[in-house]
Amino acid sequence: MKLGLDARHKLDDELLTFGRQVGATHVIAGAPIMPSDKGYYHFFDLLRLRKRVEDAGMVLWAIENVPFHFYDKVIYGLPGRDEQIENWCKTLRNMGKAGIPVLGYHFMAVFLFRTSESIVGRGGALVTGFDYDLVKDAPVAETGEITEEQLWDNLTYFLKAVIPVAEQAGVRMALHPDDPPISPIAGVARIMRSHAALKRLTEIVPSPSNALNFCQGTVSEMPENVLDAIRYFGQRKKIFYVHFRNTTGPVPSFAETFIDNGFVDMLQAMRAYAESGFEGYLIDDHTPGVVNDAPWGFRGRAYSIGYMKALIKAVQFYEGRK
Repeated sequence: MKLGLDARHKLDDELLTFGRQVGATHVIAGAPIMPSDKGYYHFFDLLRLRKRVEDAGMVLWAIENVPFHFYDKVIYGLPGRDEQIENWCKTLRNMGKAGIPVLGYHFMAVFLFRTSESIVGRGGALVTGFDYDLVKDAPVAETGEITEEQLWDNLTYFLKAVIPVAEQAGVRMALHPDDPPISPIAGVARIMRSHAALKRLTEIVPSPSNALNFCQGTVSEMPENVLDAIRYFGQRKKIFYVHFRNTTGPVPSFAETFIDNGFVDMLQAMRAYAESGFEGYLIDDHTPGVVNDAPWGFRGRAYSIGYMKALIKAVQFYEGRK
């Protein structure tokens, strides 16, 4: 297991220097840092991004948070989805040629992240939270009601078209579960909300290129035991990288926490990754807002990253003693 750098919302010299200083070796970049007006990522933009990371002394492992307009018609099953799928395949081919191995994405038709961003956590740190009671009667989204069956059909259509291209390009697609994992919201189903759903995803097109961006925080928000999911998907090489964070508990309501202050035993989680054979990258995620921090949260992130490094070392020491 190795430490990655979260560069999904910012990628500049300051962040890259921070990443090297805290010991990160690989970078998970985000979509907003590249032009997206074409509806796909161009080879030269991808290549320049990869080289910028390498020039800073690290490796670009994945690109996450694909712009929604790249595949909104795919998710909704609207006319024009085949053109979007072809553009998605262009991105996959260009990523393969540019030497970027993983593309992270989600399949949420309505993106509701949290109902509060001002919950007071430990020591007055601000954290985000979700309460389903506040949104269960929300007005139906502008898209209209969308059923689970429709979303599964649309996802299946998409994966059957793009996963063979991903294989040929040498790129792996990593799906992020629905966060929060509860359904419906605003009349729209959310299908990636259980271990069974994540398993079904990986079985639609059985392929080394079809697996998970394993957001441990989101999976811990599901009713099942997150350690079981780590072991199941880790043993099957279906975890490409991990968002390593903690929460107060599963849905219907929760708040995010410091990495050591939630309901999941993070040492046991790290041991589960090691025992399952996971050898990929873990990044900090959704760190609390600590006192006098910068907008991009380097103080809160440094705390989480240091804790993660200690857990990795502890587990490696334990495994070496067995």
